[in-house]
Amino acid sequence: MGRITHVIFDLGQVLTLVDETVAVRAMSARTDWSDADINTAMFSPERKRPIETGSQTWNEFTEMIRAELDLDMDADEFTETFLTVLTPNEPMFDLVRALAPRFKLGCCSNTSSPHWDEIRRSVPVTDLFGPRILSFEVGSMKPDKRIYRDLIKACAVDAEQIVFIDDNQPNVESAAATGIKALLFTSVSKLESDLHDLGIDWE
Repeated sequence: MGRITHVIFDLGQVLTLVDETVAVRAMSARTDWSDADINTAMFSPERKRPIETGSQTWNEFTEMIRAELDLDMDADEFTETFLTVLTPNEPMFDLVRALAPRFKLGCCSNTSSPHWDEIRRSVPVTDLFGPRILSFEVGSMKPDKRIYRDLIKACAVDAEQIVFIDDNQPNVESAAATGIKALLFTSVSKLESDLHDLGIDWE
């Protein structure tokens, strides 16, 4: 069994909290559409998949949604409102920094280009990451096993030497099926306990 060398984090609901209702409410105040309609138009899996797999550009997405909802927003204001869904999960930062001297760190996330840019700005620990497997860049999304194979290749180690942390159970199960040691994130304290159980020490 190989020694664990890499600790890989999901982004949304792990390193940054996500609340899409913030953007939905801001936009519903600028249009006659209901919150439910706006949520479906912007944040349904069918609408997010193209921008999170790189098959649709951010400009194309922005123009489509603004036209469909008849939004009284220019492209810059739309983007700014879209990014309000993210709030850095600061309690995680100390743990990430503590792991950095002993392990190679990275991320594997379903995300879009503007969200990644905002996370890089607001989540400073991303500067510590080596492998960065982002769905909009690699063209596949969790729980598709292809994205985990991309992660293993980027880490350049055996799958069992990688620990992956995600808040979504199907993603955890799919990663585990590729041989990666996958942990379900529910809280910082539970994650610390789970890492200790794997023999990962940072103190």
